[in-house]
Amino acid sequence: MVLLEVKGLDTRFTTERGVVQAVDGIDLTIESGEVVGLVGESGSGKSVLARSIMGLIDEPGEVNADEIRLNGESLLEKSEAEMREMRGSSVSMVFQDPMTGLNPTITVGEQIAETIRLHQDVGESVSLPAEIKRKILGAAKNKESWRRAIEMLEAVSIPEAESRASSYPHEFSGGMRQRAMVALALSCEPDLLIADEPTTALDVTIQAQILDEIDALREAFDTAILLITHDLAVVNETCERMNVMYAGDIVERGTVSQVFQNPQHPYTEALMNSTPRVEKPTEELQPIVGNVPSLIDMPNCCYFAPRCPEAKEECFEIHPEFRDVEGKNHEAACLRRGEDAI
Repeated sequence: MVLLEVKGLDTRFTTERGVVQAVDGIDLTIESGEVVGLVGESGSGKSVLARSIMGLIDEPGEVNADEIRLNGESLLEKSEAEMREMRGSSVSMVFQDPMTGLNPTITVGEQIAETIRLHQDVGESVSLPAEIKRKILGAAKNKESWRRAIEMLEAVSIPEAESRASSYPHEFSGGMRQRAMVALALSCEPDLLIADEPTTALDVTIQAQILDEIDALREAFDTAILLITHDLAVVNETCERMNVMYAGDIVERGTVSQVFQNPQHPYTEALMNSTPRVEKPTEELQPIVGNVPSLIDMPNCCYFAPRCPEAKEECFEIHPEFRDVEGKNHEAACLRRGEDAI
């Protein structure tokens, strides 16, 4: 069953220098319970896409879409108050930097407990005076929300969770803060978790642990995941389907096995050729020539053309649409590849 359906998502920012087209008419679907990867270089628009789905784009940003549906409900028709209600209960997000997602003045346990009180019926007041009192005096340790907060910290392998729940974010290590963010995001058992670079700046061992814990929690709560990363190895290990994003546009999509075994967009190939491979440790890496283009007033052409070794004249004149390249569910937006290639 389709859980998230996005059609024609367009996000732009008006600046003094021109219009920044951060997300350019993207279509995206996620089925219930599956893990979908979104991969691309830094600056390709991955985080903006996630924030657009969550309704977290502020001025001067402008979001337009033909459709954004979660569980069949249109998010475009919801008020800000209704979106606040959905965030945490139906869809949650783990941000790149956990310090931006955790309040430094409130204990980690209380932040998780507050989310539980707001989105689950635990019989505790969520009035403003009650929340202010908790922030000043601390959470009551005998309440249901606090008990569940400790359980969530235990679920993400926080050591001595009962005592660490009373700690502040700055008292946690980087890996523990990221675990706390995962616990916070999953505390209300959302249908969809958007994980934006959840392992950035963590050592390889901690990365693997956090990814294993996210996968275990996905199975426990039957939560679908949109995993945003620049790390192809993480996508290959974790995801079922993947989308490759470049300059605000998705350029290839398919199952992980399809894309890795037979990449069909020149950008996807370039990404893979620039990534070290364990099975070929002596293979010389091939960096992608050139730079990601400025997203201001983008021309109507293939955005990768200036860096593409296969580019022809028409690539600088036509914006490519998706074409089937390898049968069912594998598509690439390239004039030079797939059916009816030029």
